Amino acid sequence: ASCCDWKGIACDDMNRVTKLSLSNNGLSGRLSESIGNLTFVKEVDLSDNDIKASIPTELGKLSSLIYLRLSYNAFTGEAPEGLTEMKELQLLQLQSNRITKIPIIPRLDDIIHGQSTFVTDCGVPSAFDNALECDNCTMCCNIHEDCHPQEKTKLQKLGLKNYGTSAAVLLLIALFFMVAFLLYITARRKNIGNTGTSEMETSIKKVDMYALSKIGKDSVYSYFVTDKVFGWFIALATLGTQVGILVFFINASEANLQNDGTDIQFTWQCPRDTDVCDEKSDWTTFGWIIFSVLMIAFLSKDMINGSKLIYHSAKITHSFK
Repeated sequence: ASCCDWKGIACDDMNRVTKLSLSNNGLSGRLSESIGNLTFVKEVDLSDNDIKASIPTELGKLSSLIYLRLSYNAFTGEAPEGLTEMKELQLLQLQSNRITKIPIIPRLDDIIHGQSTFVTDCGVPSAFDNALECDNCTMCCNIHEDCHPQEKTKLQKLGLKNYGTSAAVLLLIALFFMVAFLLYITARRKNIGNTGTSEMETSIKKVDMYALSKIGKDSVYSYFVTDKVFGWFIALATLGTQVGILVFFINASEANLQNDGTDIQFTWQCPRDTDVCDEKSDWTTFGWIIFSVLMIAFLSKDMINGSKLIYHSAKITHSFK
């Protein structure tokens, strides 16, 4: 009997094997090097079995291959370099194995399979000390079989390397304006001190009292409206400490799926019985709306008071001739 009559085997009109679909068939042992003789095969699905040892290098000879799924097996060692020569490949899934290295495979066209196009074990926590490096993978899975898409963030699309870089840029801009504002206020105070008019002194005190009422007399930032050096030192030290704490949160939010320090939740699943990865999180549009409303309600008071403080200070300061 021809092998074309076997279960999971499909052939063309010339009895040449074009499809090998043996997912979840209880296969074990090694993948034979003779698979390289199936030069006309276009689809190979050996997922969800117990195939061991390394992936044979002969697999790289299958230049016509468009679909390769070897996930959920026990493959070990390095993936063959021949995978980089498969120019027609549209899907490659290698997750849930013990593969230690993936060659630099050019980014696959994800028009057909989307984020399920190229899946490997490049997420954390990993079965190894370091997760697989795979820059062109579309999906990274971890040891718990949880996955997350690997894609550029909105900031990276704007040319910024990461959240830390963008935060540093924003901090420098904020510091620039803060220093400029302080220099301006200092110059105005010095000018007022030279003129010595009681009206101007009263206006300055009014600004300080208004600022205190909005900042809060019990707040450490109230030292910013005093002329005491020690008070400014305490306020700046507090601000620096808070910025330092913020750095930890920024680093934890980085979209680096190979970093154990990331707080990104792997909420996707790439099931054994399908080649489609789906998001399983319980996030909804309604939930985001509720979150936004609560944040606005919580922060609106501070935002309004801060805006009033800036407006009030500028109004009085610019009224001086």
